[in-house]
Amino acid sequence: MIGNYLLLAFRNLGRHRLFAVVNIVSLAVGMAVALLILNYVVFERSYDTMHPAGERLYRVESRFYEGNTLTDDWATSSYGYGPAMKRAIPEVEQFARFDIHETEQIVRYGERQYRENSVTTVDPSMFELFGFRLKEGDPAHALDGPNKVVVTPYAAAKYFPGEDPMGKTLRFLSQNGELNCEVTGVLEEMPRNSQIRFDFFISWQTLPEWLDNYWYRHEVYTYVRLAPGADPRKAEEAFETLAETYKTEQALKNKTWKVVLNPAAKVHLTPWKKYEREAKGNRTTIDALVLVALAILSIAWINYINLTTARSLERAREVGIRKVSGSTRRQLIGQFMLESAVTNLIALVLATGLVSLFSPLFNSLTGKEIGFVMLGEPVFWAAAAGTFAAGVALSGFYPAFVISNVRPSEVLKGKYSHTGRAGFVRKCLVVLQFTAALVLIAGTFTVDRQLAFMRRQPLGIDIRRVFAIKYPGATERMQTKIEAYKKELESLRGVESVATSNSVPGMEIATFLSNHRMGDATKQNRLYEMLVADCDYIRTYDLELAAGRGFGKSFTGDENRMVINETAARSLGFTAAEEAIGQRVTVETREEKPMEIVGVVKDYHQQGLDNTYTPIMMIRESAIDWIPQKFVSVKFSEGVPIDDLLREAEARYRRFFPGSTFDSFFVDRFYDMQYNADSRFGAVFALFSGLALFIAVVGLWILTLFAANNRRKEMGVRKVFGATGLDLFRDLSAGFAWLVPAATAIGIPVAWYIMEGWLSRYPFRVGMTWWLFAVPVAVIVAVTLATVGGRILMTLRANPIRSLKAE
Repeated sequence: MIGNYLLLAFRNLGRHRLFAVVNIVSLAVGMAVALLILNYVVFERSYDTMHPAGERLYRVESRFYEGNTLTDDWATSSYGYGPAMKRAIPEVEQFARFDIHETEQIVRYGERQYRENSVTTVDPSMFELFGFRLKEGDPAHALDGPNKVVVTPYAAAKYFPGEDPMGKTLRFLSQNGELNCEVTGVLEEMPRNSQIRFDFFISWQTLPEWLDNYWYRHEVYTYVRLAPGADPRKAEEAFETLAETYKTEQALKNKTWKVVLNPAAKVHLTPWKKYEREAKGNRTTIDALVLVALAILSIAWINYINLTTARSLERAREVGIRKVSGSTRRQLIGQFMLESAVTNLIALVLATGLVSLFSPLFNSLTGKEIGFVMLGEPVFWAAAAGTFAAGVALSGFYPAFVISNVRPSEVLKGKYSHTGRAGFVRKCLVVLQFTAALVLIAGTFTVDRQLAFMRRQPLGIDIRRVFAIKYPGATERMQTKIEAYKKELESLRGVESVATSNSVPGMEIATFLSNHRMGDATKQNRLYEMLVADCDYIRTYDLELAAGRGFGKSFTGDENRMVINETAARSLGFTAAEEAIGQRVTVETREEKPMEIVGVVKDYHQQGLDNTYTPIMMIRESAIDWIPQKFVSVKFSEGVPIDDLLREAEARYRRFFPGSTFDSFFVDRFYDMQYNADSRFGAVFALFSGLALFIAVVGLWILTLFAANNRRKEMGVRKVFGATGLDLFRDLSAGFAWLVPAATAIGIPVAWYIMEGWLSRYPFRVGMTWWLFAVPVAVIVAVTLATVGGRILMTLRANPIRSLKAE
């Protein structure tokens, strides 16, 4: 019997090729989109799930409270957290630390020298806690002892092409000095779905011994593995008591020190925090893409339902004859369900090919080389099987129910063609399709508008025509050479100003100190970002003063003075910028020498508009000598040949710093890179919105075709009796006129709710305006008119005599 049903299914597909192609293509596109998104979602959710006992692995994240108020929330912990937690908290079984203090260093072997930004110092317990395997070397000894380094295959191939790296010596040059390390291990390929993304792992014992238990530098990622069955909440509670023992310095003493144990497998999708170096995933984006996949898949399934039930008139005679011949309703439903399974299976095969074809495009849109990670995940196969079964059931059951309900007597009397219930259901399903398309299109416009807003909004700082040069590694008489280099840059044609600083716009300043206003009896310390800059920084970036002055070469003693932004002034308790001028601030590590506020700059966007204003204190480069300068910013004039200017800057750099690499970037382009994730999300959303609309329009076109063909005889008779084309067009289109208003009434509130929620995560955001919904509605109206109107006009132009002869 099943063989007979299969034969009938393939004959039916071959007999009605247009119907079959539309059904299969729309289903295939919907399935391909769903598979691509599912693969991406599985990849994003699979971060750091490969480690042994991974369910007991947590990242220790720092939190500071004043009373019940959370004042600071960092992804990092101090150097001393891990050892102290293992000693004092029974739940902690083992720990491993990754130092992110100097991830960017100049690495050299022989004549090969590059600036790398993926250098860390790590505990030897890394191999015990993480599932990283060595291709060469012994994990028990590779990081045991000072001046050892384990490298990735990428680093090995880069510095030792065609050589065995084992036993070779790499030189690491930072601003703190030079370090020579022996290569004692080469890792296997690092998993792409891990937050631990480094290429050079230096042994922990290379660091100064005093750092091992130091609690006042929160510059490491600390991971702990808990004992089996241990409650992470108990470990968090125990830490609060433990911290009181180590709060030996004045800084942060008024705060309550706490930690959060964030499961390693969830780190990637938790919101970005201060001191976090990796690009993180976005749970909201993941959830939105899952909804997009379901919406497009539903639109494709609705197409199948609509097209199949629309053809019920054609198959009524077949069903009537089979019923008269003794077929039961159960057998008929089984046949149509099998046809649905065959169609879905063919579509699934085609979808697999489409996924292979368009994976590179999807990867370029998401910015990740994902591969087919889903194939190794049992959850994918369960989801794929469930999706296929749901598709067969949802797209097959209703058409099977409708068609198998045909009564032979109605077919013989010609009454079956006059029922309107199935037609109404089909149009309701089209309304759902257009609702989904409207929401997706409105979402695309909202994302694009928010992105445009962030890129066009005045930043309060001028980053145009500025390129930044990274500081050299440790050099004898560094400051003297930097000053000389700066003067030579200023002498170049087209250079307006040159400034040095420890950060540039577009990045987190990432140096926090605990400071308070002098005269504050409670000594309420707050954490402030410390921007170390010379006297030309404000002029180079055109910062606007709200009160006071900036630093100047004519002023002596500026190493004991500071310029703050308006947010810092409010944090210090000043209601107006002028009130801050002349006031003094006690700065961590400089308690004996308070600093005077001489200027307040207006708030500016140090980072993108998806971040709030942060309190910033600007100090001179000589004020705190342990905070290093990192960048030389060069402001150049309009129309300057920039390639020539860069060549001149590099030539002079190499003369002053021959042992370092010259690395530069344009600050405006660097700043714009913060919005790459939003740009990719917008592109993906736009692509899928277009596909959703395309599938819905194809379904509507076929539905209109069936509706027009079914009334062809009626239209012919009415034309013969004098009905005008306008009358016939109005009559034929009346059944479709309410589709768009209904979809609009449902879609606009849904789209508003979803996009309002998405926008709420931005501190600086656009408002929801009427045209965000009017444009999608206009698009849907236009394609509906073109689709329905075009098909109806073809019917109206047909010769009525031919339609009557055919009938």
